[in-house]
Amino acid sequence: MGKTINLDGTIIGKGHPCYIIAEIGSNHNRNLDKAKELIDVAKEAGCNAVKFQSYTADGIYSIYTPRISEMEGRSKEGETPYELIKRIEMPIEWHPILKAYCDQVGITFCSSAFDEKMVEVLESVDVPFYKVASYEITHYPMLQKIARIGKPAILSTGNSDLDDIERAVNLFEKEGLHDYALLHCVSQYPAKYEDINLKCLLTLETAFNCVVGFSDHTTDCLSSVAAVSMGASIIEKHITLNKKDSGPDHPFSLEPKELKAFVQDVRATELLLGSSVKRVRESEKENHRIGRRSIIAAEDIKAGDVITLEKIVIKRPALGLHPRFIDFVVGKKAGKDIPKDMWITWECLL
Repeated sequence: MGKTINLDGTIIGKGHPCYIIAEIGSNHNRNLDKAKELIDVAKEAGCNAVKFQSYTADGIYSIYTPRISEMEGRSKEGETPYELIKRIEMPIEWHPILKAYCDQVGITFCSSAFDEKMVEVLESVDVPFYKVASYEITHYPMLQKIARIGKPAILSTGNSDLDDIERAVNLFEKEGLHDYALLHCVSQYPAKYEDINLKCLLTLETAFNCVVGFSDHTTDCLSSVAAVSMGASIIEKHITLNKKDSGPDHPFSLEPKELKAFVQDVRATELLLGSSVKRVRESEKENHRIGRRSIIAAEDIKAGDVITLEKIVIKRPALGLHPRFIDFVVGKKAGKDIPKDMWITWECLL
């Protein structure tokens, strides 16, 4: 069945339901009640976990970092990356509050750590696993710290090549961490279809023999549904209460009704995928009997008559002998009268 990992008591991997992470990130807008409401939304929709982002501006950006084009329309005019992160960073004191609320609601709390200090904060609330954001794939001191803790890790691979991923994976393995998953991801917000490259899921699975998933930054559900059909065992999707709220991630996030439909689509896709065993399904059996063909009398056949090819026809239903027995039937004598259009069974033959 392939490799599996255990995330907060749930087995993840091939043959198991997809693990759905609702990415709240910074979409709480530094409002604790809104953060809790988003947790409720994720739970009601049927997600397995909610994910926040644990960072400080000082821990991520130099104050001299220039603006990038994606900030246009999603940040204050002239605001630098440092200033944006400073404005939306999640208070450290929220971590135990949100972890306790998730425990109360019955959904797993997790968060992306962006530096070693935040790993310690998350460990203080006993997160069940660690999530590493795409841009932190080269933050080797933090990766080492996570690996030495020994809990499962999920590593997003946006904006990376195979060398980047291999170095991170080798670091995990060297430190004794073997329970990790890799999420294919495109670090573009929102991501465009032509950049998604879902075939990379197969590349990651083949190259690293691990659980794979998809972190979806598109504006709809299609990419995630397609990813599940290609074997993604984890799906991560941003959520919001309102796409029009102020903040960098709201525009490409799912609102509550969309999230519920998203989870339903993922679960429906799993049902559609079903089993690789090709057989007649229980639901097909009635149609199988009535819609398939069998050997049927083309004319009245009297008991003792030799059955010739002209005396039989292959027609529906499949209540008589299978057509593969036609050569066996031809030349046999009828053991009883067989009226025209009646199917021929073994009991009809001498």
